[in-house]
Amino acid sequence: MFIAPYDTPAASRHLRLIWSCLGMKREELQTCLAQIPSGSSLLVDQADIDWLRLSAPRHNLLCKTGSGIDRLRPDGSVAETMALYEHCLPSQIVDHPSRSVVALDVVLNENTEEAWEEAETLIAGGLPSQIAASALIGTPQEIALRLNDYRKLGLYDVILTAPAARAPYREVSEILLPLLRQQAIPMDTHARVAGISNGPFEWHGAAL
Repeated sequence: MFIAPYDTPAASRHLRLIWSCLGMKREELQTCLAQIPSGSSLLVDQADIDWLRLSAPRHNLLCKTGSGIDRLRPDGSVAETMALYEHCLPSQIVDHPSRSVVALDVVLNENTEEAWEEAETLIAGGLPSQIAASALIGTPQEIALRLNDYRKLGLYDVILTAPAARAPYREVSEILLPLLRQQAIPMDTHARVAGISNGPFEWHGAAL
C-alpha cells in the first residue's frame, strides 16, 4: 500500500492555521517558535527560509509571491500555490479557486468583553478599518464558530496576521486548535456558497 507523504487540508477537511511571520525580526521569530508546537505552519519572508530550515526543521513553511501563497516542501520546492484573500469576510468571498487562503487578524481572550475592548484599543491606535472589520475577535469558542463560516465556503487555510507582540500563540495552539478539530465538517452546499453561519454569532466585524 502506498501512503502519500503530503495530505492537503482539502483532503483532510480540517482547518489549517498559519502564523504570519512576514516582516518579523529574528528575535520575534524566536518568540513565535518558542510558543508554537512542532509542525506548525508559518508564512515567512524569503530571506528567513534557510534560517528557519535550520532552526525549526519540522515546521511547515509558506511564502508570499506575486501569484499568491506558496506552500513549500522540505527541499524548498513548491508543493502548491494558493490564491490569497486578505482580510475578507465570508460574504466577500463568493467565488474562489479550489485552493485558496484567507488572511485575518486575531484578538483572542477568554472573556468576550475584554477581547472587544482590546480590539477597540487597537482600532483607536490605528488598526486599519478593513483589517478590524474582518478580524477574529472573541473567545476561542466564538472564533471557532467564525472560522467554521470560512470552512463552509471550502476555505481550509487561514493565515493569522496578528504581530508577534500580541499574537495569542499558546492560546491558539492549546485551546482554539482542539476546538476546530472537534467541529463537524459542513456539507451544506447552500451554506458553502452563501457563507452564512447558522450559529449565534452571525454578525462579523468590529465597531468602527
